[in-house]
Amino acid sequence: MNEPAKEETAKVEAPPKKKSRKKYLLLLLLIPLAAVLFIAIRFKLDANIPYDVSTAGITIPKFTESDIDFTHIYKKDTAIQSTGGAVISVDNQGAEELFLGGGEGQQDKLFRFVDGTFKDITAETGYEKESQEATMSAIALDVDENGFDDLIVTTSSDIYLYKNDGGKFTRQKLDAKMAEDTTPFSVAVADINRDGHFDMYVSGYIRKELIEGLNIFNQEGYGGTSALFINNGDDTFTDKTKESGLYYKHNTFQGVFIDVDQDGLEDLIVAHDTGQVRTWKNLGNMKFENIPNPNSEVYSYPMGIAVSDYDNDGLVDFFFSNTGTTAPAFMASGDLRADQVYYPDWIMFHNEGDFKFTDSAEKVKLADYEFSWGAVFEDFNLDGRPDLVVSENFVDLPPHKVPFLRLPGRFMLQNTTGEFAAVGKEAGVVNKRYSISPVTADFNLDGVPDLVHVNLAGNSKAFISNQGSKNLIKVQLPNNVRSVGAMVKATLSDGRVLHRPFVKGEGLCADSTPIITIGTDGADVTDVEVKFLTGETVKGDVGEAGSTVVIAAPAPVKEPSEK
Repeated sequence: MNEPAKEETAKVEAPPKKKSRKKYLLLLLLIPLAAVLFIAIRFKLDANIPYDVSTAGITIPKFTESDIDFTHIYKKDTAIQSTGGAVISVDNQGAEELFLGGGEGQQDKLFRFVDGTFKDITAETGYEKESQEATMSAIALDVDENGFDDLIVTTSSDIYLYKNDGGKFTRQKLDAKMAEDTTPFSVAVADINRDGHFDMYVSGYIRKELIEGLNIFNQEGYGGTSALFINNGDDTFTDKTKESGLYYKHNTFQGVFIDVDQDGLEDLIVAHDTGQVRTWKNLGNMKFENIPNPNSEVYSYPMGIAVSDYDNDGLVDFFFSNTGTTAPAFMASGDLRADQVYYPDWIMFHNEGDFKFTDSAEKVKLADYEFSWGAVFEDFNLDGRPDLVVSENFVDLPPHKVPFLRLPGRFMLQNTTGEFAAVGKEAGVVNKRYSISPVTADFNLDGVPDLVHVNLAGNSKAFISNQGSKNLIKVQLPNNVRSVGAMVKATLSDGRVLHRPFVKGEGLCADSTPIITIGTDGADVTDVEVKFLTGETVKGDVGEAGSTVVIAAPAPVKEPSEK
């Protein structure tokens, strides 16, 4: 007899355990937390100093930090990330003053350093900003040679000249009109045709409402158009961009006129965003040729330009800021093709003569730093070697919204072997704000250079020197176009010969003091002479240590096109 079949018991799955659900939820929480932690560590480490540079035998100057009572307004949706800052002598009464550009719907301001603080003197100067647009840049120049510094100021659409008559300003909108899609970002000045009137190279950036991205290298027809404007003799201008060979439609931050090869003609050095540095040789007759340089075959984000003869060989050298280690390469390289090389390092063009350069940034321990904007050379410790200060932090970069993750701004002293040591913390020069450019001047009249970081979206910061040293001599040329490109040569009692160029618009959208400070490290200055682009050499009357040598510029000579 067969046994009855056994009924199979149905297997019922147990519901997931609560512990498994908790682990899953915990994992979901940990992934974004880990990502945030990774980003925080990544950007915090970005501020580390990448080189071990000796400071033996050099003096680290000390500075007192103070806020300037002016809060710049930045409107991300309608304004490009820039503002103007300039050192200007408003009334020729001693100390130089400070100009700070306002944001959209905000007035520009003028300040004088009085009793340890910067006092707003705008109202007493009659300066008034007409436009509601954001101020982009500023330089100070005595355009009419009446002995008072005027201001050339750009806004999002226009270029303005503020003429200074005895400390009072009157405003004039210049008829130098950029292309319709272009913002006049910054201005470089020179007297290209030697008629005694200022001409302008205006760096152009695409208007804010037309920006499609910040990492576009190859898109044809994209970007602003820079322009060369020649003064007609009455502060009206003729656009000579195409005739000069300078036409180039590409976003551009900064240009500087300077005589690179000592032929008496001002050449043009330009930092093109999402592109390359271009070194334009002046051929005479208002014609320029783009000469290859170490940055010509790679792709970078050149922004600010610092100019000096950093190794005292008599030839001008150039530092260019870049994105550095901050921006991940896969993002910053944008639309670059596989055959195009992305190069984010800081750049230092050492002038080898004959319009040839080598990039010495790694040699002098500058290459491997982080995101930067404007930069200036200045001998802050008065040892005869130009030092370097660099602006940092990007207002539209999300990690830089967190103060803890911002960069310090770099204050770098050149040591006895020609390397640059980052000593900002030791010197008391740390600026974790959105600096566009540094500017330098002796605001407290103790003879030693002070420093201001011109900050976007907040208060600018002043760093006032506490040295009070007389190991220096100052050289004051007229602050007009006839001085642009001149080279100061100082001979010292210990045999050193130091060279310093007269530069307008060094940094980014900014302009430092025209007074050249030459540190002597305790030696006597036995001779000062200045060679102007006219070929004329003027000797200065050298006084005691700490004094100022005043130089008169030669009369205009027409015409370099004959050369």
